[in-house]
Amino acid sequence: MKIKRFVAADMRTALRMVRAEHGPDAVILSNRRTEEGVEIVAASNYDEDAVQRALIEAQRASEPVPAPAAPTPAAAPAPAPHDFAAAMAAALATPTARAVSVLPPEVVMAHPAAPAGPAPAAPAPAPEPAPPAASPAPTLAAVPAPVAPADDEQLRAMREELAQMRAMIEREMHRLTDERLRGSPVRLAAMELMEDYGFDAGITRDIVLELPADTPMHRGRGLMLGLISRRLPVCPVDPLEAGGVIALVGPTGAGKTTTIAKLAARFVAEHGPRDIALVTTDTSRIGGREQLYGYGRQLGIAVHEADSDAALIQLLQRLQDYRLVLVDTAGLGQRDRALANQLNWLRAARNVSTLLVLPANSHFADLDEVVRRFGPARPQGVVLTKVDETGRLGSALSVVVDHQLPLTWVTDGQRVPEDLHRANAASLVLRLEDLRRAADKPNIPEADHAVA
Repeated sequence: MKIKRFVAADMRTALRMVRAEHGPDAVILSNRRTEEGVEIVAASNYDEDAVQRALIEAQRASEPVPAPAAPTPAAAPAPAPHDFAAAMAAALATPTARAVSVLPPEVVMAHPAAPAGPAPAAPAPAPEPAPPAASPAPTLAAVPAPVAPADDEQLRAMREELAQMRAMIEREMHRLTDERLRGSPVRLAAMELMEDYGFDAGITRDIVLELPADTPMHRGRGLMLGLISRRLPVCPVDPLEAGGVIALVGPTGAGKTTTIAKLAARFVAEHGPRDIALVTTDTSRIGGREQLYGYGRQLGIAVHEADSDAALIQLLQRLQDYRLVLVDTAGLGQRDRALANQLNWLRAARNVSTLLVLPANSHFADLDEVVRRFGPARPQGVVLTKVDETGRLGSALSVVVDHQLPLTWVTDGQRVPEDLHRANAASLVLRLEDLRRAADKPNIPEADHAVA
């Protein structure tokens, strides 16, 4: 066993010195604050029996006259440092023992001393530990733990250091991953292509690492698209066929009202206008309400309004005989304070399926925030709109994959209902390249007139 004293400016530095000297299995015997900073006494290859024998021997050597009564541990005279060190060295003098450094007196107090008694007539060849009833043997639980930093500044500094270490580790892992990807030409080409499509860095690494490093270059893109297609969640059942009450929620300008008109027109074409009703909760904006009324008149569908949660509940009870009820909610920004009130209306109404409308022409971070803000609505699926208005469809697909929200419909134009399609993973990934090329193609008015 090796015992050593460490002095440092702060607790973290002292613990680092202990770990460097004794390793992770070191035992802290004592710690205290001094004028120099923090003092720690630590031991490696800790042996309880050897320490107990050394303490008993040091106590006997420091008592020249037997006391009439056994003093308490607090009243027992502390041995001198040099006597204690000599006794400790004698107790640990074995063929495999290593050098023991001189310990300060407070180390003696870290272990319970044996009660004082009359000196023996003849010294025993090997001092025995005190009986458990008189002096229980010290355990690891009795070893004092390192003092937790009480200063708020110290705690804040430790948190900042941990955050910096975490960021450094993440950067190093990403760097190593990129090096692995660049070691394979097909992986490097796939990574660059997915970045051009707008995919998030996380899903890009996951997909590219699944590509075998020895894949031929002419097969790399097709295999990459297949891996993306397998990750896309798609709703297996058409919500229009399932029927019930379907509410569309989403940020302002996402295309909820136009999408409801497309869904209603698709349903009317197959089942007629008598089994469908439209409901709007957007009573504050005249333009949004009038737009839905206009679609209702064109399709021959009744349109109803609800300006509160109680009105919405009563209205849905009156419309419960309809096979399909589509609810158009107010277009609110994801940070609008009125959003929570709007979502509470839908939670108050029972048996309402919620679909989140996401515009594909938005950035990944913005779409991710939209999904998180509309999370209390518990959307069962996603309607991906404005696909024709983006050249980086990978951003929207990355959000869908990250949150595992099944795709239901996709819209790619303003025509009702021609520009509404059931979501299909294979067709979406095949459009990635066409949309990117269309976005990079210059808009030449002469060419557009010639095509027209």
